[in-house]
Amino acid sequence: MKKAFGYMFGIGAAIIALVGILVLVFTYWEKIVAYTSAGVRVASNIVAQFTGDSTLDDETDSYDI
Repeated sequence: MKKAFGYMFGIGAAIIALVGILVLVFTYWEKIVAYTSAGVRVASNIVAQFTGDSTLDDETDSYDI
């Protein structure tokens, strides 16, 4: 009986944790996306510094109409 209660407690705690994670993700989704995109921009700038690649100044990426 003790083992069964232990399993039920563990499953219940896991369900509550998953619901809590879902609530936090839906609540703070815009901040998560903003921080992720800012991190990608920083990483892109760091890689560009090491490789010497500058896609913003590259004239071959734009089209003249």
